[in-house]
Amino acid sequence: MVITQLPPHTMSELHTLLTKMDACARELEVVTNAEHDAIRMLDGDQIMALTDRRITVHQCLATLEQDGRTLRIRAGIPDDMTLEVLIDVFAGNQAGEFQALRRNLYDRMIHIDQQSQENSMRLRAAYNVSSTLLQHLGLVQQKQVYDRTATR
Repeated sequence: MVITQLPPHTMSELHTLLTKMDACARELEVVTNAEHDAIRMLDGDQIMALTDRRITVHQCLATLEQDGRTLRIRAGIPDDMTLEVLIDVFAGNQAGEFQALRRNLYDRMIHIDQQSQENSMRLRAAYNVSSTLLQHLGLVQQKQVYDRTATR
């Protein structure tokens, strides 16, 4: 299917979707930064609250992504057409604004992913250190590990 023109409201809807996605990404940045602080403080309650908040924001992003797919289908935009190309072809004199919004959103999501991975490593390290300390203090039983050499 080849499209030659989009309905006038489609680009407006796309702009709204990208703006909402950007707002969600900004919220994820706030959550990720707060997670970093909570992990540093070993604040389990705060970490759990932030996890719930992160889940809510990811659900919002998933809904917006589905809305974007629906918009593309409704407008007859081929699946293999990237957002970058779609903007170049159909945004006209607003292409620069759309591309900036798209690039900023992409960069923000990459940065959030990197921060989330770092937070995950910090959280695992904090858990390992805490567990080891509690085991050495005798407050928690040591993990039983299967020793293959003991059965030989």
